[in-house]
Amino acid sequence: MRWVTYLSPSGGGERVGVLDDGDVLGVPDPRSLDELLADGVPALAEVLDSARRVPIEIIVEWEARMCAPLAPAAPVAVLSGGDVWEVPPRLVGAVDDTVPASAHSARVGLAAVSGAPGRIDARTPACLWLDAAGEPVLLGLGPVLVTSDEPITRWEAAVEVDGTERGRAVLDPADPWLSREPGRVNALLPVDAGPLAEGDEVFVDLGELGSYEVRVGSRV
Repeated sequence: MRWVTYLSPSGGGERVGVLDDGDVLGVPDPRSLDELLADGVPALAEVLDSARRVPIEIIVEWEARMCAPLAPAAPVAVLSGGDVWEVPPRLVGAVDDTVPASAHSARVGLAAVSGAPGRIDARTPACLWLDAAGEPVLLGLGPVLVTSDEPITRWEAAVEVDGTERGRAVLDPADPWLSREPGRVNALLPVDAGPLAEGDEVFVDLGELGSYEVRVGSRV
């Protein structure tokens, strides 16, 4: 199953949606995606059925304004190479949020959430933007959260800057880091985008999990 948190055009608030044949179906259940995931993946199948039967609204996927699919209450534990960060919730955002002009590098890979020790319930693309001192300025999640029942045949992450590939890596979706602490979002980001400057166009590609492009410092 593929899930998003989006900005509803009717009311303007954040709402959970499920992707279905190119559309975002607004979920009748008022809980956040974090709360829905706490009940486990099998329970989400019932939420999916209700959204298909009586969606709150239907939006073409490419017209939907995506938010970060998860809103972690605790810091996100990020591992990239030998570097570890605890990214505070206030720095977690959507992939189309403005990347600060102070971003001088980025790390790309997967974030995951687990409901029990050693179990991964869902995964989403993740990109950590760092300033010149190597401190986080933004952790972009999404746009899509994919539950563990979704068959993914190729796990790979790549990043391009102004059309030139800067890094690529095969991902291990079962890496123990991703399920190291139940109830928290953990991120494993093996791809380093290298040095960045304001105005650089960065293309993040997670293959079957989705791709997107952003410009460093752009508010458009």
